[in-house]
Amino acid sequence: MVESPGPVPPPPTASGRSLHPRPAALLPLVGMTLLSLALRRLLPASVIENWFSRGWFPGVRWVWDNTLGWLPFPVFYLFWVGVAAWLGYEVIRFRRIRTGPRPARMRYALSGFAGRLTILVLSLLLFFLWSWGFNYGRVPVETQLGFLPYSPELDELQDRVYTMAGRLSELRAEVTDDTLALTDVDFPADAEAAVRPLVAAALRRRGYPTPGRPRGWELLPRGILLRLGTAGVYWPWAAQGNIDAGLHPLQKPAVLAHELAHAYGFGDEGTCSFWSYLSAEEAADPALRYALVLAYWRQIAGQLRYADPEGYLAWRASVLDPGIRNDLQAIYDNGARYTDLAPALRDATYTVYLQAQGIHEGLLNYGRVVQLVEGYRRGATPES
Repeated sequence: MVESPGPVPPPPTASGRSLHPRPAALLPLVGMTLLSLALRRLLPASVIENWFSRGWFPGVRWVWDNTLGWLPFPVFYLFWVGVAAWLGYEVIRFRRIRTGPRPARMRYALSGFAGRLTILVLSLLLFFLWSWGFNYGRVPVETQLGFLPYSPELDELQDRVYTMAGRLSELRAEVTDDTLALTDVDFPADAEAAVRPLVAAALRRRGYPTPGRPRGWELLPRGILLRLGTAGVYWPWAAQGNIDAGLHPLQKPAVLAHELAHAYGFGDEGTCSFWSYLSAEEAADPALRYALVLAYWRQIAGQLRYADPEGYLAWRASVLDPGIRNDLQAIYDNGARYTDLAPALRDATYTVYLQAQGIHEGLLNYGRVVQLVEGYRRGATPES
């Protein structure tokens, strides 16, 4: 006895058009993606540095910044509007399937959606790699500048933290004589226009190209990033740096400089914080210089607090400049307003992403800035 195969699914839409992507369109996309991933993994860092980071990428940067970069709003928003529009259109596609048994319609709709989703994901991956992602494989900054990363011993860490605190006190005194926490009135009104030239100058001074005019936006609503456990994000599909508008004014210059370093072609998190710190020496504005140095000092002081908690806290309570203490407290109080929604999921997701880009230490990569700055001080320049 021959079993009936069941009812043949009717045409998927009222017009009879297929909603499934054609395999002929999908296979070349898969091939290009696999080839691009292989190039990213197999090409030597020197080839990526010269061919992509200093060759192809500056052209991409220039074209982007002279087109969508002139929009008067963050392209980050436009990206997510596009994603929402695509999902809405998928709902409309499903509703156009009028005939046939419901199970058959559901199977047909889901298989079509899976195919189109595959095309979208592969297209975004290709765009990511060729517009920015190859920068993860470039020559490390310490190799390019000729120094070795260095992790200070405890006594060196203490000396560095205490010495830098004295310098911070001097920088802060150039801003104000009182000890009240600094506010937005102490900083330039246009953070992007103030910070971008500093990052560019720090890069050019050390022989790196600074193509285009990358944007650095403050995203609204306040807390949109902070509630996800991050202060800023470089979104490759928008090619712009973004920081949370809810950040304390003392944090904005350093976070913005970090994201603009991404925009200039650096993937490594520690490296971007390294450029943020070096941009301080380019700043004529005392508040900007203080905020940029303070951001690094918080990193290295955090390491000292972990290594010697009792000693650090006693020193901070009795010796640290009261104005700096008030600034730190203002940063902590502001951060407490934005509860982290899913820290474990966030950390796991971003760790996987960083490891997929060849940064095997994952989130610990952020702490590499201390090794870079201290190594650079020892091996390349006098103390800054």
